[in-house]
This record gives sequence, structure tokens and C-alpha cells, in this order.
Amino acid sequence: MPAKKSIRELVKLELSKCTNDYAYAIKKYFKIQHALKGKILFELFPFQEKTLAELIKHRFNIILKSRQMGISTLCAAYALINMRFRSDYKVLVIATTQDVAKNLVHKVKLMHRNLPSWLQEKVIDDNKLEFTLGNGSSIKAVSSSPTAGRSEALSLLIIDEAAFVDNIEKIWASAQMTLATGGDAIVLSTPNGVDNLFHKLWTDAEMGTAADGLDPFNPIKLHWSLHPERDQAWRDQQTLHLGAKLAAQECDCLWGQSRVRILDSDTGEEKLVTLEELYELIT
Repeated sequence: MPAKKSIRELVKLELSKCTNDYAYAIKKYFKIQHALKGKILFELFPFQEKTLAELIKHRFNIILKSRQMGISTLCAAYALINMRFRSDYKVLVIATTQDVAKNLVHKVKLMHRNLPSWLQEKVIDDNKLEFTLGNGSSIKAVSSSPTAGRSEALSLLIIDEAAFVDNIEKIWASAQMTLATGGDAIVLSTPNGVDNLFHKLWTDAEMGTAADGLDPFNPIKLHWSLHPERDQAWRDQQTLHLGAKLAAQECDCLWGQSRVRILDSDTGEEKLVTLEELYELIT
């Protein structure tokens, strides 16, 4: 009969498993704050687990997403697990406002605080904008100033709602040197028309074109229908709340010049119209 393993040995084995399987670690040990259910385990939906695998596989990822898909929360979990298992892992979060950016830092802190004690790392610095662990890893939130992307040693840059960030072109330019020397990037957003850097980066990614001398971004598109808790009734409700044009943008990942299929009430035939044309028809 094999000897029973000690608690120390069991913890070591579990740490090894978590280190080598991020999805396993997140689903088993990471907790999030749900709006209705309170504090719960982050039980990844299939599309979230697939997205996590893409983040691990590729250095540069751009995510075109529907609203409320839990992707900012997934990015927080991805940041924390790298911070926990890699020394001196530096994460910078840039968003539309400092409050939005520090919300992602708050999610990281919440997840870390609710880990089992053997999985936690000693906390060195804990404030609203920065969270630093004893192994030298940290996450910091900054506002969207032109120099926000500048950093001497950055492991991961996260730009949340990039299509809405002020100074995004200057921020991106200031981040180039850091990214070119080894940093990773996750750029995520719902669409916001076609006249912005996020749309350009997405278009380049779809074509496999390198972004400003970097490796090509890996494009990840997350349509609302991927969420297992949503159905057509939910989608119809979004049109009532947001209007047809904004709902098409924020739920269906459609750009300003994207075309949608509608039924012509006069002829009974289907036709393709742009979002702008759709907006004119319903207003």
C-alpha cells in the first residue's frame, strides 16, 4: 500500500498542476464578484477558456467583443496567474478613465485575496492604482495620457475599451519600444466606428499584417451568441434598451460601415444595409 503524501507534497503537486494548466487553476481557485450571485468561482465558459488559450499562445492579441462578456475579468485572471507564477512580471492597464483601469486592478486584488493561503503570494504594495507581490510582480492602472504606454520593463500591456481611449495613437506609439523588446499586449474593445486605431489594428490583424513593426496581432472575435446564458430574447432586449444602431455595434461586433441583413417590408425581400442606413430607417 503506497504511503500517504504529506500536506507539503500535496501542495507542491497542486502548485505544479496550476502552473502548467492556467484554466484548471482559474476554474478551481479564482473567485470573482458576480452582480447577482455574490462571490463565486470563476467557472470559465467555453468561449472564455478558448480565449485564455489564445492569450497563452500568442504574444499580441486583439479582441473585438460584445458587451458584458467577462473579458476584462478574464484579463485580470490572466494577469494575476502570470504575476503569481512568474517573478518580476509587470502589468500595465490603460483604459478610458483611471477609474475603469483601476477596476481591473481591483479584480486582481479580489482574486488574490480569495486564493487559498498556500496559493497566495506575499503582498508588498496594495493601493487603488497598484498591486505588488513579494516576487516582484505587479499590476498598475494609469489614465489615458499620451505617455501612458511608456515603461522600462513591461511584461503585459492591457488596453481596455481601446476604441474609446483618448490619445490612443500616442499611447500606442509610446508602447512600441517596450513591446518590441519582449512585452505582450492585449487590446480589447467593443467597436466604435472605423476612424480609430483599434479598427486599424483589427483590420491589420485579420489580414495578418504586422502592427508597426511588431508581430501580427492574433484576432479574437466574441459575438454575443457565444455566451451560453444569452438567447435571442436577450438580444432583442438590447435593441429596446440601446436602440438598433448601438445594439448592433455593442452586441454584434459591427463597425460603422458593417452591413446587416433586414427584411424590406414593402417588397418582402431581404437586403443588406449599413448601420448608418439602418439608423436612418428607424429614426
